[in-house]
Amino acid sequence: MQYPLSPDEHAAMSRYLSGIRRQIQEVSDLFSNRYGKDSSIAEIAVKTLVSATLLEHELMLVDATVDYAPPEELGVDEEVEHVAHVTPSIVF
Repeated sequence: MQYPLSPDEHAAMSRYLSGIRRQIQEVSDLFSNRYGKDSSIAEIAVKTLVSATLLEHELMLVDATVDYAPPEELGVDEEVEHVAHVTPSIVF
């Protein structure tokens, strides 16, 4: 990966994708209730929700594999431990 997101960019994108997923969940629920779960519009909304959820989780996984610069390159004291790989918990 050539240009990984900075920690601040990652946090912002995570919040943004989470909001999108919540909004799509509301739309999906509305369409299912109004048009029925077997309607094409409700099925497309569910597929869209799955896609948004997958994108949100992929962002977590991609960021977990990125090596950030060592602490000395970041201007942090060498005594501070730098964690390069953190695997987030994914809750379904």
